[in-house]
Amino acid sequence: MVQTKKRIGTMRDYFESEKQLQLPQFLTMISLDSDEAAQLELTKDFLLQSKSDLDKRLALEYFYINQCYQELQYFIGVNKESMNESNRVLAILYQFMLDLKNGKPVHQIRTQTKSVSVHHPELRCLKYFLYIEADIKVYNYERIGYYLNKIQKHLRHLDNPLFITFFQIRIQILLFQYYWKRNELILARKHAYEALQIPHHVKQKAQLHLDLALSYIYEDFESSVYHIEEAKYIANCLGDQEILDYIENYTYPFICAHFGKVNGVFTKDPVERAHLEIAKGNFQQAKTILEHLDIKTPFTHYYLGLATRKQHFFIYSYQYFMEKRSDHFFARLPLKASEGLGI
Repeated sequence: MVQTKKRIGTMRDYFESEKQLQLPQFLTMISLDSDEAAQLELTKDFLLQSKSDLDKRLALEYFYINQCYQELQYFIGVNKESMNESNRVLAILYQFMLDLKNGKPVHQIRTQTKSVSVHHPELRCLKYFLYIEADIKVYNYERIGYYLNKIQKHLRHLDNPLFITFFQIRIQILLFQYYWKRNELILARKHAYEALQIPHHVKQKAQLHLDLALSYIYEDFESSVYHIEEAKYIANCLGDQEILDYIENYTYPFICAHFGKVNGVFTKDPVERAHLEIAKGNFQQAKTILEHLDIKTPFTHYYLGLATRKQHFFIYSYQYFMEKRSDHFFARLPLKASEGLGI
């Protein structure tokens, strides 16, 4: 802790001197004696003080990959006011990414993105990332590979190693999602584990562990729980209650119900509460919960199939996963259930 304070003192000295510390050097400096959760907070402070145009551009991607959307919105505003054209164009593209996450229609985002003229390699990469995010929003995983090939061509022309590292994080996670949804689990996990080895995106690592936990539902309970515990550890280090609530109410009860390990497991989510009741054999109670839901998903139809033993629920769930979500992985749930019940 004393060493960290010394280093932060050194950082302030750099800001007050003519030779200013840049983000890559700062990240290297703090990585020597602080964990990733602490590094995130220190880097937030650093970027708020930095006057560098490059650091302000890097801040956009740093906060995006760390899912720090409040800080990202702040730096979008900062970059929009920049004298540097690249900073202003990046701010526009990141605003589209936030708009997409906040529910703006995908077709509007696509149209707006196409209208943005880009010339620098980092801007071209980001534009293709935006197209990928738009496709993922509507469960179109098939085009990920097409756009990643284009990104890789531009990546070699980037002149900043930190941008390359940040974009490589995105690429590895997107490849994990692509292969996971295609049910190619060996390749999917390879890219997930590679992403976990790269620094600078600690918050996203928690989500990656939760996805890895789900990837083991057809194999063994222990592997799933291992990744849940890893995600909880990261969330506790970050003091991130949102991730902890998601684990408690969605991922953990889903996995426990799936494996029939339901003793002492509770959730506030009605869908997963129904799943737990099914695992306990309380089929009528589960059916009542599910039938009162306003929104039906392929998961609720899968659960209705388990509760009622009616084939049409499994058929609908399977077709929805395959045709509307291109999700070969979760489509196995209704397929296996139908075969297991012999209906």
